[in-house]
Amino acid sequence: MHKRDTFQLPRKTSGVYPINSTLPLAKIIRSHVLQNFSFCENYQQGIIKDDDPEFLHQYRVTMRRIRAILSLHQSLFIPDQLKETNLAIKNLMQPTNLQRDLDVYLMQMEHYFNLVEHKHHQGLARFFDDLQHQRQKAYKKNKQWLKSEEYKLQYKHIKTQLKQLSPREEELSTPSKEMINTLLMKLNNHITTSMNAIDSQTPDAKLHRLRIKCKKLRYGLEYYRPLIEQLSLSLKIKTLKLLQAKLGDFNDSSVQIDFLNHYLQQYKKTGRRAKAIGLLLQKIQQDHLENKQQLIIEVVQCSQNTAN
Repeated sequence: MHKRDTFQLPRKTSGVYPINSTLPLAKIIRSHVLQNFSFCENYQQGIIKDDDPEFLHQYRVTMRRIRAILSLHQSLFIPDQLKETNLAIKNLMQPTNLQRDLDVYLMQMEHYFNLVEHKHHQGLARFFDDLQHQRQKAYKKNKQWLKSEEYKLQYKHIKTQLKQLSPREEELSTPSKEMINTLLMKLNNHITTSMNAIDSQTPDAKLHRLRIKCKKLRYGLEYYRPLIEQLSLSLKIKTLKLLQAKLGDFNDSSVQIDFLNHYLQQYKKTGRRAKAIGLLLQKIQQDHLENKQQLIIEVVQCSQNTAN
C-alpha cells in the first residue's frame, strides 16, 4: 500500500527591509506586500488537497501580515486606494474563516475532553462529530471557492491594486530611516499608552485591540530588523511576541465562549450533548476570568518595565 503524495509546505524567504536600497519607502513597501501576496498562490493547492491544515493557516497568516504592514504604512499611500485594497484582501480570505476556526477547535479536542468528567465524554463526542461534519462542508465550499473563476479574478485584481498603490507625493522626498522611525515610534507610543490604561476593569474588547496593535508593531520590527539598533523604541520583538501570545490565547478563549454559546442556541437545551457543552462552557469561562486577571498583571508589569 503506497501513501499518496503530499505537498510540502512552501518555504518563504524571510523578507526584511533592504537596508541599502535607494528607493522611496512607499515603493519598497509596495514591492514587499506584492511579493508576499503573490506567494500565497503557493498555499492554494495544499489547501485544496487538504492534507495539512497548516497550508490554510499560513495562507491566512500571510494575508493578515500584508494587511498589517499596509495599515502600519497607511500614511505613505493615497488613503482611498489603500482602504479599497485592504478591504479587497479581507474579503478574499473571509470565506476561509469558518474552516480555520473549526480546524482549531478540532485540534484542541483532547484538551476539551480533559476539561469535563468522563461521564460527559459521549455527549462531547457528538459535539465533535458535528464539528467534523461542519468542517467538511466548509472545506468543500473553500475548495470550490479557490478553484472558481471569481476567486481567480479577485486575486488578479488585488495584484493589480497592489501594483498601482500610489505613494503620497510629499512622502517620496522624506529619508526612509527617518520615516521608519516616525512610523514605528508612533505605534510604539500608542501601545505603551494603551498598556498604561489597563486595569482590573478593562473590557475584553480593549485587550483585543491591544493585541492587534502589538501584532502590527511586531510585524514592522521583524521587517525592519536590520535597522533595529538604530531605532529608539521602548518595545522589543521578544517582548511583543510574548505579549501577543498571551493576548492571543486570551482572545481565543473569548472566541471559544462566543462559539459555544452560539452553538447551544441552535440545539435543544436538554440531552447529553447540551449538558457536556454547558459544562465545557462553564469551565472555559472560569479559566477565562482567571487568565484575564493574570494577563492584566503581566501587561501592567510589562508596562512598568518598558517605562524604566
